[in-house]
Amino acid sequence: MKKNIVYLMLASLLLFTGCANYLDQDPEDLNSMDKIFSSKIETTKWYNRIYSDDFMVQEMHYSGQIPYFWCTDESAYILESHVRNIAEGKMSPDNYYGYTGYNLYFFVRYYQAIRHCNLFLENVDKCAELGEIDRRTMRAEARFMRAYYHYLLLRLYGPIPIVETSRSADQIGASQARNTLGECVRWINGEIDWACENGMPAARDEKFTLGLPTIGAARAIQSRMLLMVASPLFNGNSAYKNWTNHDGTVLMPQTYDKELWKDAADAAKTVIDMTEYQLLKPAADATFDEIVDNLRAVTTTWGAGKNTEIIWGHPNSVQWYGMCALPARWYGWGGAPSPEIVLVVRAVWAAGTGRYSLAIGMINDFFMADGSPSRPLEEWFASKKFSAEAGNGTIANTFWMFVDREPRFYASVHFPNQRLSYAYENKTDSYQDADGYGVVDFWYSGLSGNGSTPGDKNTSGFSVRKNLPLDYRSNKQTSEATRMLNVPFPIIRLGEVYLNYAEALNEYYGTSRQDEALYYLNEIRTRAGIPAYEGTYSQDEMRGMIRHERKIELAWECNRYFDVRRWFTAHGPDGEFNHDEYGLDMSRGTGATDPAFFTLTKVANKRFDIQHYFLPIKSSEIMLNTQLVQAPYY
Repeated sequence: MKKNIVYLMLASLLLFTGCANYLDQDPEDLNSMDKIFSSKIETTKWYNRIYSDDFMVQEMHYSGQIPYFWCTDESAYILESHVRNIAEGKMSPDNYYGYTGYNLYFFVRYYQAIRHCNLFLENVDKCAELGEIDRRTMRAEARFMRAYYHYLLLRLYGPIPIVETSRSADQIGASQARNTLGECVRWINGEIDWACENGMPAARDEKFTLGLPTIGAARAIQSRMLLMVASPLFNGNSAYKNWTNHDGTVLMPQTYDKELWKDAADAAKTVIDMTEYQLLKPAADATFDEIVDNLRAVTTTWGAGKNTEIIWGHPNSVQWYGMCALPARWYGWGGAPSPEIVLVVRAVWAAGTGRYSLAIGMINDFFMADGSPSRPLEEWFASKKFSAEAGNGTIANTFWMFVDREPRFYASVHFPNQRLSYAYENKTDSYQDADGYGVVDFWYSGLSGNGSTPGDKNTSGFSVRKNLPLDYRSNKQTSEATRMLNVPFPIIRLGEVYLNYAEALNEYYGTSRQDEALYYLNEIRTRAGIPAYEGTYSQDEMRGMIRHERKIELAWECNRYFDVRRWFTAHGPDGEFNHDEYGLDMSRGTGATDPAFFTLTKVANKRFDIQHYFLPIKSSEIMLNTQLVQAPYY
């Protein structure tokens, strides 16, 4: 019976986008909820939609619609106007949620998901065809996912209404005030605990259930949430002393609670102690290129015997990643590259214009090969030097800023004159070195230069390499030439949990348990091929080291936006999201060694004010639910 339901789950997961029209309707519009939940097949279809793209995937890929990448100091180009409103500090309650078709108004979208979970929980016992084991497992997973969607709302909107019963779609949160932060956290924690103790699977048969949550996933999300609420944005922040419900209830705690850091540390250690998760490490005698490939495999391989680091991920969420990461002429607008360029998996439209352009400040924050900090940007550009010889990941005549960097730099970034780690099938193409290896070419009329690129253009001279498969060439076969790129997106992995633990230890214990915090921090560094930190550091020094390591290790994994917010360091004169972003001059240059191309150029105007830490609720939603209060400062 269990295998049968797993097959049904797989089938319905594959049919979400085309064959679930009835699921798009309100139950009140259906003949009867009793009819749905009288059938094992229909019950399973309803259950599977809990994980559907309608609710999950949009926040976890490189669509131009999602602010989590475009509104940080990681990026330099903003495609969509509503996202630009967020990034440039122009956000209001009614101008940031984007196109209706993308369902990007998260407040309603996640409450729709919660309602779907509640309807399942209220009706699953009606299905006599389900065995008790299956019912128990599905009920635990539904309660975890209901808690997870509440957590996603909490990190975006601050204290939110807890909804434990279904209601019509036009009354999500109706006549219900925000719960306090403490109430939200206690409820989410309790639901996760209940799910883990009452049927959540400890492991999955990856062939059929890849991407569904486990106890490890639930505990890892719990670790992330507890770290968030222990952080300065949520923990005794006087900026929110006047955030109250209409009855005067204060929504954010005004007393700093150090014990929250211990809770976060304990939650992270629970995950670390689970033996099924291990960092994906290269061999002890690995070459530089092998270390780079291992780092790339951390976020691109998945499954038993391949990767023990990804705790939870979405299995097919990154079509857009390939589109936005790859240089433009490797695809071209609305089509594929010429047959001679055997570079990448080809897409159908917009195909990888490289429009997810990276900010050069972020590029420069990667360490040097010896683990030391990079030079200031001004020093790199004051003397426009180029390497005389090829090096790790580079060819000769590469701008010196890109030479002798740590392996994560080469694993994560496409930069001018980068040597790719594989050879083309066709060595006659001009974008190859003497050995037939691919070379990235961003200058004005180059592979992805503004002088040759139709449609959206790369604006900074850099694009994302991270999370692209190790060999992302087309094989020239028709079936491959038109398919989209689908790879897992890591929702959470063990590397993040290590950093969660180190941060929580440092904040709670200070220097008294610094050796333990350093151990987990150094596990991340040595896996990345750079020396470990040695010596003794102050708590402030450790805090800076951990935060910088998070910035590099978790770059472009949907973490930076939330890290900087929870640290309460995004705004102000020195705010991490409150400054202009720069890149190379994509409008100039006659070659990849032309100094004119290597001119610092402003490419984005990022602004972040205090009101932007929490997203506002639509004015119409506030009018619909008179119990709701707006986020402060709007």
